[in-house]
Amino acid sequence: MSSDYLIPMFSLPTQYCKEYRLEGRLVGHKNAINCLAVSRNGNLLASGGSDGMRIWNLKRRLQLPSPRQNVAIRNPADPMTCVCWITRQEATRETLCYGTGLGFIGIWQQQGEGMEDFDAKVSRRIGTGKEIMCLTYDHAGNDTRIATGTRDKRVQVWSFDFRGPLIPIFSIELSTTIPRTINFNRTASRDLLVFGMYDGEVHALRGTDGFIIATSNAGPLMHASVDIAQTLFLIDNVVNGFSLHRLDDAACIRTYNTNPVKTFPKQVVFGEKTDIVVGGSDAGVVYVFDKNEGTLKQVLRHADKTRVQTVTTYDGTYHSIIVGATSQNDTEPMISIWSRRRDGLETPRPIGRALKHFVRGIVQLVIAMALLAYVSYVFVTMNTPISFEPLGNIWRNLARPHEPTNDDIRVWVEQYIEHRGVVVGTSDENRRRTDQGKTGTPNIEMGHGEESQAVIFLGT
Repeated sequence: MSSDYLIPMFSLPTQYCKEYRLEGRLVGHKNAINCLAVSRNGNLLASGGSDGMRIWNLKRRLQLPSPRQNVAIRNPADPMTCVCWITRQEATRETLCYGTGLGFIGIWQQQGEGMEDFDAKVSRRIGTGKEIMCLTYDHAGNDTRIATGTRDKRVQVWSFDFRGPLIPIFSIELSTTIPRTINFNRTASRDLLVFGMYDGEVHALRGTDGFIIATSNAGPLMHASVDIAQTLFLIDNVVNGFSLHRLDDAACIRTYNTNPVKTFPKQVVFGEKTDIVVGGSDAGVVYVFDKNEGTLKQVLRHADKTRVQTVTTYDGTYHSIIVGATSQNDTEPMISIWSRRRDGLETPRPIGRALKHFVRGIVQLVIAMALLAYVSYVFVTMNTPISFEPLGNIWRNLARPHEPTNDDIRVWVEQYIEHRGVVVGTSDENRRRTDQGKTGTPNIEMGHGEESQAVIFLGT
């Protein structure tokens, strides 16, 4: 496990925050960071750059070990260019898919007892070995598909069953478009949307064979992203910042002006369930816009005078997260994480915990009542020393900070019953001996080898 990480203050806010606040920074990459992706549950962050792929456990604040790579298959200097997590609702293990500058596609899958290790399932060069510009996935039923777009204008679709190799479905070459962003249409047809770099062409490809169904044009673009409902898309428009477009005809709806100094390509994504627009810059900041109003809501400072071309977002149940990364080599690369707690959302106490507290209170009440009955019984009917040890032990166990399980409570009660039964049994034996002394009846002792039976009295 690598020690090259640093999160000085990572903890999600517990109260509603109007603005995003810096939660921490990750340090470990040695060169520019080109791609970011957060896993489905928000616990893992994948970051890829010129020095390879890294996976961070955001919950435990550490970098996880990467699977060993065969240098004969993949050059260690091969930069990571794109990444995504393959999400299956029924899966308990996360699966990571990435593309590289030399045309390699890799798939890692979580394994091990603590789920902190990853195994390289796939590592192969596709097509003519040109740079993989973008990739995405679609999962329907038992069929998972992966689509890639490469710099040689080629779009390829594969089937992947998480056990064997990639199985090709189709491969086509576009006439003029270099795929910059690719998305599956979330319908039964599983058509593809391909956004072209530079020329701004948006192609709809048939899911079975890649035949071009429709084409529109959004103007020059360097990056694009589609909203969840697949009705809108954002682009880095090269000229003055970011633009919002309709997906059906690529018409521009709104522009988010950032006054860029240079025309470096910058990633732009939706956030907070498509309520905000988040984009990178060449000035060391990340911009946050209101999607509908077009106004600048917040400027997040990543570093001074450095390019932040790589961004991503994550929306949890109660928190929204923005992640930005350094994307140039002449400064120390790092990843910044900002978060905010959304309006009017209070974290509910899990019903299981509430039930445990209720049961705990009932058990404490029963123990208190048993304690009173125990004391009364000893004083009235028995002439034996009072022992509060068993009840005291149970009471101390219940007062411990950890949550008692059903097995804990059962063991404690059994120990109390057993202790009390032994005391009662001993007292009854003493009383019988006293009565025998009064009547002159001799005590009978069992001989050696005779079977004896022990009776534990559970109380009167």
